[in-house]
Amino acid sequence: MPRYRTALGVDISDGRINLALLKKQGDSVKLLKAACCPVPDGAIKNGNIEDAAVLARAIKKLKSRNGIRVHPTAVSLVARPTLMQILDLPKEAPGNVRQFVFNEVKHYAMLPIKKAVVDFCGIRSLSGSGGRRAFVVATDGQKVNAALKVFNRQGLNIEAVEPSWMAYTRACYAKNIADKANTNILIATVFDGTLTLSLFKDNTLDFIRVKPAELRPEEYFGWLEGEIGEVLKFCEVRTPKKNNKWRVILVTDIPDGSAGIKAEELKSRFEDIEFHMTTPSNAFLDTPVANDSFNNEPSAVAVGLAMGLLNTPCAGFSINLLPSEVALAKSREKKILVAANIAAILFVLMILSSAFVNARMEKTDKAIRQKQQLQTGEGTQALLNEQSLLQEQITEISSKLEQIDSTLETDTVWEWGQILNGIRLATPETVRITKLDSSDNSKILLSGQAVSYPAVNLFIEALNKCGNINSASLVGSRNNIQPGGLVEYSISCLLTQ
Repeated sequence: MPRYRTALGVDISDGRINLALLKKQGDSVKLLKAACCPVPDGAIKNGNIEDAAVLARAIKKLKSRNGIRVHPTAVSLVARPTLMQILDLPKEAPGNVRQFVFNEVKHYAMLPIKKAVVDFCGIRSLSGSGGRRAFVVATDGQKVNAALKVFNRQGLNIEAVEPSWMAYTRACYAKNIADKANTNILIATVFDGTLTLSLFKDNTLDFIRVKPAELRPEEYFGWLEGEIGEVLKFCEVRTPKKNNKWRVILVTDIPDGSAGIKAEELKSRFEDIEFHMTTPSNAFLDTPVANDSFNNEPSAVAVGLAMGLLNTPCAGFSINLLPSEVALAKSREKKILVAANIAAILFVLMILSSAFVNARMEKTDKAIRQKQQLQTGEGTQALLNEQSLLQEQITEISSKLEQIDSTLETDTVWEWGQILNGIRLATPETVRITKLDSSDNSKILLSGQAVSYPAVNLFIEALNKCGNINSASLVGSRNNIQPGGLVEYSISCLLTQ
């Protein structure tokens, strides 16, 4: 993942949109802002994003209402089905581990093989055999890709996509998992109707299981008790001689509102086990931002998502399900933006330099005329030398147009060097360009001054003959009220695709 100084986490789960804006301060993080709002009706259905445009507008509106500008953003994964699995890599596995992982994922019929987006990371093996292991996450890449394209068009700047469980684990790792030797820690989280059971031994992920959790309220806690009990029995059978302590952390909302009673019942049924239960809304108390001052209680998942972009100490694994198509599109957009900015800056500098030289030329011409009346010989020759020097400067500035063309030779959609050079050649001596603007890379708006309306019409005719301009039309014109009677104009140029 890329690393930043500030990052925004967007948790979309349990019918809520939660934002957490974090800033990195040394090895710690500080919560700058937190906000939340309901998920709009119809935006998410059956664990999948149904209307990405509605969801993106809701996130954008929530950011704007809380004064959160554009920041690198990590968003929780909203897609079903999602595979989370630990793979043991055989010693004879080929050097291309990625290909091995992809071949293994093909065996899971729950995923569309050709459209799956997959990411994995290595984790430490606890068997003592020195074998390698990989934690793998995969889901339907077509769903993720479609949603993120809409998000990025709305200016949300998505840089990472992670499962909610992973973001929560990262945010609460320092308090709940790290530095707890000889303790088996079982974390059970329920986010958006999905139960994730993960076991950490010696601070390392050793086991994970994912199941749907859509049950009636009267069955809910009995089912949770059974699922947790199965994992405990499985671990006892697998390592019967290990006499480690057990700690169970359950993060879930209570369907019938009886949180305290249900928690005590579960504690009494798991004897000799440290049992801790919390709701998603209170889970932030176990995160590094728990002591920060804030108006809204942040989501632990949103905090963990932002921490993933800030390179903070975490659980030792990192997954990013950002599809390659989205990453390539973002890279291309950045290149286009950089090239357009360079072109605009160079063009403005050229115009300003030309205006400065012209002013110097006028001043010099005036001085020459005045001094010719008073002086002869050497004085006149000195002024002529100065005028010659200024003419050389004009020639040098003109030659820099070739450097502009060279700078703009990128793989962008438009050949900006050719476009700007064509505009330069089409500009009459009686017309001055003072501003050039291109907001969507498909057209250019030129503004400036001319000595008369016919001069403006002559400029438009010349622009229409440029090879890189499809059409040029007058947007508006008016007489300048300042002395001199210049005409101010605005011309829109539609670029040739």
